[in-house]
Amino acid sequence: MSADWSRLLASPHHLGNLYGSSPPSAASCDPFYVHIDERENSVTLGFDTRILPANTPPEWQEKGFNAFEFHLVFEGVTGLRVTGWDAAAAGKIDMTVGPEFFEVLLGSRESGIAFHASTARLAGTRAYLASDSL
Repeated sequence: MSADWSRLLASPHHLGNLYGSSPPSAASCDPFYVHIDERENSVTLGFDTRILPANTPPEWQEKGFNAFEFHLVFEGVTGLRVTGWDAAAAGKIDMTVGPEFFEVLLGSRESGIAFHASTARLAGTRAYLASDSL
């Protein structure tokens, strides 16, 4: 399902202007933020990657930035299911994109977060200098 992830991120409405047709793979993006908003029927997911966009602004290079984060907001969420959450579950991202829906799974059906959404939008991006030590 990583082809759907790549297709979503490569679109001009998401990260296409920065990455072009080669956005980071789901395996190279670490989910670090989940916000479930029951009032707006939305789920916001934050991802961090060390794969910088191909079309970086000059100031990113001047400042030596080596990390990039972005937030996706999924709206019109239905079928939300949270069955646990840990570092292992957070590391696996599956996404199916249909003509009018998104199916998202972080982790697995046994331990993770799953939902359907009608739309997805890019809420924000940030490049920064990260430590090389983990």
